[in-house]
Amino acid sequence: MSSRKIEDIHLTLLNKLLSDSGLECIRSAPESLESFSSLEEAEEEASHEQHEELISEETQEGEDKQLVVEEVQAEEPEVFPTPSLRRVIPEKIRKIEEQYRIHVLPEEFKTDIDPAAIPTIAHTAQQKYIDSLAEIVGCTEYKSSLAEFWFLDTLANLLRRAQEDELDRPTQAVLILWFCEWMKEIQHFDAADRKRMMRRFQDNMLSAAKFIAEEERIPTPTDAGIYYRAPEEIPEGQPLQNVPPEYTRHASVTFEGAAFECSLRDLTKIIHYIFDLFSTDYQYDLVRSIFTFSPEYTLIDVPYQIQNPKSLYAPLKFKPKKEKSPKSDKPGAKGKKKDIDTEEYLALLELKAKQERELQEQEERDREVWQYRSHILPLNLAADDAFFNKYWPPPPPEPVPEPELEPKGKGKGKGKK
Repeated sequence: MSSRKIEDIHLTLLNKLLSDSGLECIRSAPESLESFSSLEEAEEEASHEQHEELISEETQEGEDKQLVVEEVQAEEPEVFPTPSLRRVIPEKIRKIEEQYRIHVLPEEFKTDIDPAAIPTIAHTAQQKYIDSLAEIVGCTEYKSSLAEFWFLDTLANLLRRAQEDELDRPTQAVLILWFCEWMKEIQHFDAADRKRMMRRFQDNMLSAAKFIAEEERIPTPTDAGIYYRAPEEIPEGQPLQNVPPEYTRHASVTFEGAAFECSLRDLTKIIHYIFDLFSTDYQYDLVRSIFTFSPEYTLIDVPYQIQNPKSLYAPLKFKPKKEKSPKSDKPGAKGKKKDIDTEEYLALLELKAKQERELQEQEERDREVWQYRSHILPLNLAADDAFFNKYWPPPPPEPVPEPELEPKGKGKGKGKK
């Protein structure tokens, strides 16, 4: 994780930047979601009286806003995503490649999040809050996919930090949307390195900060105009990211004009929560190797007889010897001899038993490999030895000691006088 000192430095600079305004982010006690609407109505009545006084100022600022919009539109690339973010290959080939990769994340996350459904991480059982978060974001295979389970566990840690910092539930819902958007960008932008993705993350947060300057509330990725796919590629029936605006206007803020400062402080905390996960090259490359370049596998529909082969030899069954009665000691009929267990016959039985054990061990190994491929994501295949050697190179081999040579002429003159 990144150093705590960096976060403290950023907060100090933010406090210094906002100290000139003379406002402080002072919030009242957390209230229920039902009271948000009543507080919003009171704020609208108070702002209606000041609306007439700000008409002249808004006309002057309107021209500046139009210039800003024109600049942003001019900076947008003609093709999204650009080749620096996503590989340029036909979509047909890309779909074929996806069929041979292991499942890591759902195709689409749920975007309509109810803030009241977010669990309190510190006071909820682990299994219960994992199930709740899975239902909130739409992860359905977390019980069989380690990648989805890691995603939910990481999301729970982010919410734990947000709740310890006393962020309200609507802000936590926005945090969930931004984290889901960032994970989808990592999975979708397969041609970008860490430097390029960090620049993308910086641009996203700057867009969110510009939205706060205009609306004085924390935006969702859709509100800030952030998409990991081109807008025309999004299905028509897919719901947009939705957190009611009346929930994200900081209803707990009682001082007029402090909503901008509180929203900016919360956005700074969200930036640090997400950045801490990818603050080093090793962390970023490890997550990227699992969620973007997951190991491939080949599915072969073979017959049942090959999937479940029969054993070559039947298991040996030793029958217990029966005690012979004295009457059975009579010699047998002529021409019939008892089978004698010779050494060659015993060696053949041992060979059959050994082959049967080897066959069972091979079947267990094949069954384990099949379980890894069909149920559980093999994370050890995603990061191989070459990946770890880049960060922790193996120690150099120990030098081989050279053999000591005996001095010439030693021991030759023992018999001479």
